Amino acid sequence: MAIWSAKLLSILFILFGLAMGGCQFHRIDLPPKPLKSAGSSFSDSSTVQTPSVHAWWTDFGDAKLDDLIQRSLDGNLDVLRAVARLDQAAALTRQAEALRLPLVDIETRAEKEWIDGDSQKRNLRAGGALSWEIDVFNRIGFAALARQSEQMARAEDLEAVRLSLSAEVAGAYYDAISQRRQLSLLQRQIDVDRNLLELTELRFSGGLSASVDVLQQSSQLAETESLVPPTEAALRLSENRLDVLLGEAPDARNRVDDEDAFANIEDLPFLGVPSDLLLNRPDLRALQAELVAADADIGRAIAERLPRITLEGAYYYENGPVFTGPAAFLLGSLVQPLLDWGARKAEVERNRALYVERLATFSQAYLEAIEEVENALYQERQQRVFLSRLEDRRRILAQTVEETRDRYTSGLTDFLPVLNAVQELQRLERVILRQIRDLIGFRIRLHRALGGAVATS
Repeated sequence: MAIWSAKLLSILFILFGLAMGGCQFHRIDLPPKPLKSAGSSFSDSSTVQTPSVHAWWTDFGDAKLDDLIQRSLDGNLDVLRAVARLDQAAALTRQAEALRLPLVDIETRAEKEWIDGDSQKRNLRAGGALSWEIDVFNRIGFAALARQSEQMARAEDLEAVRLSLSAEVAGAYYDAISQRRQLSLLQRQIDVDRNLLELTELRFSGGLSASVDVLQQSSQLAETESLVPPTEAALRLSENRLDVLLGEAPDARNRVDDEDAFANIEDLPFLGVPSDLLLNRPDLRALQAELVAADADIGRAIAERLPRITLEGAYYYENGPVFTGPAAFLLGSLVQPLLDWGARKAEVERNRALYVERLATFSQAYLEAIEEVENALYQERQQRVFLSRLEDRRRILAQTVEETRDRYTSGLTDFLPVLNAVQELQRLERVILRQIRDLIGFRIRLHRALGGAVATS
């Protein structure tokens, strides 16, 4: 028996040597690069020269925002789903890696034969069995690498969900602040309209103006008051959105109050260079890991066309009519795919095409990431210019309101110039508030586009 085992192993090693001489291993591209390159810098620059080690939202200096985002990261259900997907990928990785090791089973068998009702033969066997594929051409290794890379991609997906969630919470939070400030502004404008209405009524009662002045100002007051309900509705929508992002049911409870204010954003955060996005953005890191998985699947498909060597053995105790006692055997097999009508070759071609598709997806996402950063930078820059010009116009309109009101009170003009100036000023004040909120939104978008850190330490 030992002689035959030695001959068998010799034959297997000879076949293995022949197979090794004719095989070509597939090499994994680590780390894969996008098809398109980027410039050496962004179109804008920052005075901050080192990246922050803190979470991106701490730049806003708002403790309430910090708390809301942290609570969302702990309780949001999208994060829970991403964690579950990561756990699934980790389980698949463990399954793939386990195939590298010998499989050991416990086997028992009992046989008994009857001939014409008489017991003729009885045989009992119990022991362990081993099966082990020797991964000569790294078929199992490539499959394990593919699953490991997919697990890395799911981990990056989780970080991408957390980054997106933090940006959504910040957006909903500042939406709520914007609506509250709009309500406060509307209340001040209503007070101004009421004072003007009292002025017109007083002049009308003294015979110094026509009734049309009272009617025009009454209409202006009604218009301003009509803006309150939709603003309150928008505030409730923002509050409800915050509830859901925190993983809670909307409860009609306000999380934002009148003391909360817009963040004071001045300096740009650390920008780095465009190629840094490949390291900083979790969505790009996920696509890069998916690309490695596709590359590994090409290697696995190639290895499927090459010989497969398997060792099988057992050690058992047998009690039978011929032999009683311990026994063992070891078998080796080599299987070379011969005729599959091109099925394995087609699988290699399919995986190569999948790699090209994922490479194009990765490269496109990289270009779009640079676009998002550039757009956010340009929008913020132009928004600051826009707000500066709106503020200049607001100062002019405020002076116009004072001048026309004084002239109307002195009887030097009618009420129409006053009404027009007040209407223009009030509309502009509401526009400025919305544009300040948009400026905050562009900064949030910039942090998200740069792949701002989500870790709180």
